[in-house]
Amino acid sequence: MAESTHASQPMPSILVVEDDPTISDLLAYNLVRAGFSVRQERSGTGGLEAALTGAVDLVLLDLMLPGLDGVAAAREIRRRRPALPIIMLTARSDRETVLRGFEAGADDFVAKPFDMDVLLARIRARLRGSRGAGASPAERREMIGGDLRLDPDTLHLSGPTGSTALKPKEYGLLELLISQPGRIFPRDELVERVWHQKYLPGSRSLDVHVRRVRRKLGEVGSRAAIETSRGIGYRAQISTGRQPTNEERPA
Repeated sequence: MAESTHASQPMPSILVVEDDPTISDLLAYNLVRAGFSVRQERSGTGGLEAALTGAVDLVLLDLMLPGLDGVAAAREIRRRRPALPIIMLTARSDRETVLRGFEAGADDFVAKPFDMDVLLARIRARLRGSRGAGASPAERREMIGGDLRLDPDTLHLSGPTGSTALKPKEYGLLELLISQPGRIFPRDELVERVWHQKYLPGSRSLDVHVRRVRRKLGEVGSRAAIETSRGIGYRAQISTGRQPTNEERPA
């Protein structure tokens, strides 16, 4: 990872997620010359973490990346930072690939080899269109589900009787589950989208985090519950009416 700046005054920050060091350094060099600050990441996982935790104004995201690919990374960035512009860089411009990218949340596609002046023009156009939205993770939207509230700035969960702090993975897990109440999320999808790694059947980390989140839902007096779908995964049930407590749910 490298970070460069052009001057002391605040500048739009571009995150370059590209595993080819020659292309990445070429992009960084030209972006700095054009007046941007640049952060470089070489993997999909590193790029995703940087997009979610760094002060980033736009992401240049390669499609083919080690570990987490560009489509999966774009999907998660769009879910967590919906206003952050994403431009995908790809050597594949076939219809299927482009459609997958747009469905995942990409705002634009630039085919390799690319014209640097055209790429810079597209970056500036996207930054103008975003009006600065998505420039900081502090601008991520607060999520409300039934009687609970998730604060992305402090990672706090609030309910009818109080609030409590969540750890980052607990927050990500609960945020994902309540984003689609009633939907059963398979274990492998939960692990890929929250931990950004492949699911290992013998691992108990997901179950441990679910138990912790259930306990914290009870601590804040929320009626929301995480249900187990045996052999498949988990789902969140959110209701203003009476439903079983988390202690009544299967572990």
